[in-house]
Amino acid sequence: MNKKIEILELTMFLEEAKELISAGKYDFVPRMKNMKALARLGFTITDIKEEIISLAVCDYYKGPKKDFEGNGNVWEFKKDIDDIQLYVKLKIVRENGNSFLKCLSFHEDDYGQNGGGKDEKIL
Repeated sequence: MNKKIEILELTMFLEEAKELISAGKYDFVPRMKNMKALARLGFTITDIKEEIISLAVCDYYKGPKKDFEGNGNVWEFKKDIDDIQLYVKLKIVRENGNSFLKCLSFHEDDYGQNGGGKDEKIL
């Protein structure tokens, strides 16, 4: 069962994520799927940062949910860019008193426009 999230919690996550990117505290995970998507789309890491900074509450898809690779929560978003729906998965990592934003996924949505869609929990 998915718990309903509060818009305030989502807004706070997005604000902190944007602050971390602006401060240069950002890590992009170079998974094969992410790198292939960048090549197909002609995106750079700077482009990805700009797209993340432009994320809004309406782009929310799922989360927060526990990250299976470590502590913290993962948030998922779907965003239309140039008629392509992209899937974006983010996490704020806190280590040794420092925080940074980790982009775990940035690629075409596997389920496309019609499968999976936006989560209706807050929209």
